[in-house]
Amino acid sequence: MSETPLRVLLVTDADLTVGSRGAGRTLSNLFSHYPADALLAISGCSTAPYVMEGGHRVLAGAPGLPGRVVDPLRRVVGDLDAAWARRRPLPEPQVITDFDPQLMLAVPTGSVGVALAERCRSAVPLVTYLMDDWLSHASGAGFVFDTPRRGRALLRESAGWLAVSPYLLDAMRSDLGVDRPSLVVHNPVSLDCGELAALASARTGRFRVAYAGSVWPMHWDAVAAVAQGVQRLREAGTDIEFVLFTDRYFWGLHEADWRRWGVVDGGLVPYAGLGAALEQCDLLLVASSFEASQAHMSRSSVQTKVTDYMAAGRPILCCGPRDAASNRLLREHDCAYVTEDRSPAAVDAMLGMCVAARADGPAMARRAWDVVRREHGMDTVTARLYEFLRRIATSPSA
Repeated sequence: MSETPLRVLLVTDADLTVGSRGAGRTLSNLFSHYPADALLAISGCSTAPYVMEGGHRVLAGAPGLPGRVVDPLRRVVGDLDAAWARRRPLPEPQVITDFDPQLMLAVPTGSVGVALAERCRSAVPLVTYLMDDWLSHASGAGFVFDTPRRGRALLRESAGWLAVSPYLLDAMRSDLGVDRPSLVVHNPVSLDCGELAALASARTGRFRVAYAGSVWPMHWDAVAAVAQGVQRLREAGTDIEFVLFTDRYFWGLHEADWRRWGVVDGGLVPYAGLGAALEQCDLLLVASSFEASQAHMSRSSVQTKVTDYMAAGRPILCCGPRDAASNRLLREHDCAYVTEDRSPAAVDAMLGMCVAARADGPAMARRAWDVVRREHGMDTVTARLYEFLRRIATSPSA
């Protein structure tokens, strides 16, 4: 960065630790190139102050309330955690004062994120970044903290918006009836390794379908459909397996199903080693729920794993509804196999086709690699983001 870096106060309820995933991983990647002394973060975790991978200091902004005490009350009065985060003193206020931010970037992924943003609000310009359409579908009693109303107010107060997809940006504009200067920002990937060996040839041996990451309701039914499809193909004589790279929580949550379907427990792979692990697989699954209750998540969020997969050099399979944001991004670039029907017949046919077309996998993967190299590389994405933030902070109308 040739100019004096903008001092940014990042306020979020996402996890910013080294092992973060999803929103936290995207934020860590986005600011990996930002000067350590020009960004101060306040996170909604209860962890003692720590340092992000890029050397940025993180203050613990919202220690949670004991669940056994407040869980019965949440159903009656609403989100007590957010109300507590809104009212408790700021962490180390002198540190924030001395930092003297020029812009605040709010990245709420839930009600606590909105509350923290309100608590930290000051006279500096505000930019708000949404990574899915959770806000317009937030529910629950609003007596102590009305998340939808407060979240919309935060967006209206913002001088600029960031969104993880153009589809989410359209939803924000429609929901609020207003517009702001905006930028679509996906998870950026490091391309320092150069041309991947995986692009040169397909693997041999057992065909490995892999899924890496969390298995929230916004993923579950699509992951399950493909895992069962792999089981059926294996029982019919295909040498194939489904490998799940996830943590103990998500393995344990559905362990009986994983074992019944013969899923291989790949464990949680540290982010730095994810690319190498994915290169040892043949097909990388992006799963978006077909359930109506998850439609707002599927159609708005380009998942963090999408660009990570595109940079891995192996072909991608999207399983999800036609309007899923991840499907649309990859389908528009013709750089993934896509099944938009979770019926056993459709899933089995797609998996069978992918196995039969194994030799063509590198060509499909190369199309994704070319897109990620052109549009989603770390240098390209971070340069656009930092310039957008600077433009908002220095705008006369901010």
